[in-house]
Amino acid sequence: MIDQGIATADGRGSAVDHLTARRLAIWLTARQQEPIFARGLDRFIRSGAMSQPFKTQLRIHARSATYPDQPQAARLMEYCTSRGDDLGPVSENFGRACDQLDRADAMLMGIRERARSGCAVPKQSSPEADDSRAIVLAHRDPESQTVTLILDATTANIAMFAVAAHAGEREAHVREVERYGESLPEGSYGRLNREAIAARERRVAARLRAVEHAYRSANERGVEFSSPLPAKTLRSAKRVADREIEME
Repeated sequence: MIDQGIATADGRGSAVDHLTARRLAIWLTARQQEPIFARGLDRFIRSGAMSQPFKTQLRIHARSATYPDQPQAARLMEYCTSRGDDLGPVSENFGRACDQLDRADAMLMGIRERARSGCAVPKQSSPEADDSRAIVLAHRDPESQTVTLILDATTANIAMFAVAAHAGEREAHVREVERYGESLPEGSYGRLNREAIAARERRVAARLRAVEHAYRSANERGVEFSSPLPAKTLRSAKRVADREIEME
């Protein structure tokens, strides 16, 4: 997994990511280290935080031709340098989150190895029989305004069932609002208000269906998706309420 993280970093011409850096720190911790350096490694593994004495020791090892793990120390030093003056913890539950990712990656690697060797992949148990801890992680990238979710297969199935059910509820609400709106006078505030509500609900439902479609496409070959609600052009209203207002 360390090799994969390094290869990915080399491919994009940057330092390794947080997860690979932590794996490098764990690699170094498994060897005999000076007390100050060992404490710095342990602190980084738990929280992602770094101290100046730790960085100084790491820099010495990274530049030493006689240090047994010089390549690993050099990679970790590149990562520390890329963080600049940011020496604080990476996140509140950095260590636990990385441990979950390590387990997930290890399981994926095991599945790939069994597939390469021709061994059958064990069948998944039903959600009711699965008593393992859920893997639920989220990462928000402020620059791209995206959120990445990592779920175990059982949790993902449950989440997608909830997403599909909620999308169905939104779509049903659209139909209900549109039917009622059609009974109101053309151009009236009540009708415009309901058209705006239907448009908002339609947008939410479309996003939910897009999530469902992406998940199904990742698990099934040749799955076609079409929205149950065709696109409809709505007139813009000069006054649109934030919530539905029942008109007398």
